[in-house]
Amino acid sequence: VKALLLTESLHTLRAEKYLKAAKIPIAEVMGLSDNAGRINVGFDNYRAGFDMTNMLLASGKTQIIYFGSMSDIRDEQRYAGYCKAMEEAGLTVGRIAPNKVSSVSIGTGMMTLARQMYKEMDAILCTNDDLAVGVLQECIASGIAVPQEMAIAGFHGHDIGQVMEPRLASVLTPRERMGRIGAERLLARIRGEAVTPKMLDLGFTLSPGGSI
Repeated sequence: VKALLLTESLHTLRAEKYLKAAKIPIAEVMGLSDNAGRINVGFDNYRAGFDMTNMLLASGKTQIIYFGSMSDIRDEQRYAGYCKAMEEAGLTVGRIAPNKVSSVSIGTGMMTLARQMYKEMDAILCTNDDLAVGVLQECIASGIAVPQEMAIAGFHGHDIGQVMEPRLASVLTPRERMGRIGAERLLARIRGEAVTPKMLDLGFTLSPGGSI
């Protein structure tokens, strides 16, 4: 093994021990981190959660609930951004976090639970598009008008959300570019070339779709 490309920046103590002992180039993508000596290519998950929550607020929604999944570091950063936006608006936060790998069916189940827990909710911010598609499907099946009665937003701009009707609002993230640039920088390190800057923020784009 000449190098490693990881989609996580927070590791167990045992994993960190192995990574440091390996003495090979390591790139971490999908989020921003300042882990010493490692290449980092990603985007600001906290800011993305903050900005998408503000887009929901700007549409007139006030009872916004956050749907998480595994509560990993990126999920927690997005939730923190959501909380900050809600706090600045003087609104109450709400969250459902099943600590399971996300899927469309889990999103459907979370929507059923949220309708019991948060009867006044008028918008849902999901940590990814799998959950958001499940929420949208449940709204359609239950006759809940989107976005008039319920606004829905996801993360990553997956194809499935972009072919739904209405088209899913999402935080569009440059996943292909992250992987490509991370790999290119690892190859440069293997060749003995200097890589600067070690951290690269590729940003994100908000898409309102048709669900906000």
